[in-house]
Amino acid sequence: MHGKLIGACSRRSLLAACLLGAPLAAAPARAAAVELFAPRPFGYFLGDLITLEAEVTLDPGFRLEPGSLPQPRPVTYWLDLRRADLTELPQVNGARRYRLILTYQSFYAPLETRALDIPAVPLTARDGDHVLNLTVPSWSFMSSPLRSLVSGGAANPMALQGDIAPSPHPLRADLRRAAGAAALALASLAGLAILRGWGPFGRRRQPFAAAAQDIRRILAAPPTADAYCKALLRLHRAFDATAGRRLLADDVPDFLTDTPHLGSVAQGIAHFFRASRVAFFGQETDAAMAELTPEALLSLARRLAVAERKGAAQPAAAPTPREATA
Repeated sequence: MHGKLIGACSRRSLLAACLLGAPLAAAPARAAAVELFAPRPFGYFLGDLITLEAEVTLDPGFRLEPGSLPQPRPVTYWLDLRRADLTELPQVNGARRYRLILTYQSFYAPLETRALDIPAVPLTARDGDHVLNLTVPSWSFMSSPLRSLVSGGAANPMALQGDIAPSPHPLRADLRRAAGAAALALASLAGLAILRGWGPFGRRRQPFAAAAQDIRRILAAPPTADAYCKALLRLHRAFDATAGRRLLADDVPDFLTDTPHLGSVAQGIAHFFRASRVAFFGQETDAAMAELTPEALLSLARRLAVAERKGAAQPAAAPTPREATA
């Protein structure tokens, strides 16, 4: 009886000592909170990334130890920690707050839906010599297989499925626009071929058209007396080619009778032959250039080319009386 009384007293003394010493032992470890925000706990497959977010709140004075943060590493044989990002949040009433984002990748390939656990993460906070151990709680999720283990039908579960047919796209409007653009391009090309005398249109590139291009090139630089005389000769050769013989000033009336499509340029032709006579027979090139300026000469060549092209496009006329008697 006496021994029991002594034992009871000893137990009470020990309990009192523990209660008295508890505040002293607990003083360094202040209150802290770790709140975990997790995504959906189901629908994860082999290779998926899982992101957990934890908010840590510490009492004033405490600070998370950087060395206690987890480093990217294999956590288990089927789970890797890919990233661990820590962000300090604004303080509330002097308490430090942190956001810890943990990104995991699962490499587990279950044969059927199975629950898996991401282990807890220990952290350490310090305030001088006081150390506080914290824990980001563990989290469970459901991992699903990529395909069924047993096929629901007679088909081979490993067989590739047919490609998804593309949705039809109406092409009628696009084809109309493409056809219109092609027709416009062909018409433009044909017009350019007629203008330049390409291919089968070469016959229509008559002497005056060629002379107009040559004269434009000859008079491109500031015209000199030699260049002007060369341009006059080039236009003379166009008249000769059109008439089929050497054409002199006295032959112009008969020439215009044979080429009625050039009648609209008759006054310019007469002006040209007068200037040519002054330049070559009067040996007064400056006076000829005053009579028919280089710009007017080029303009005349172009007008003759236009009249020539219009005449070539008209149906062939009946032979003139002079041609018939010839």
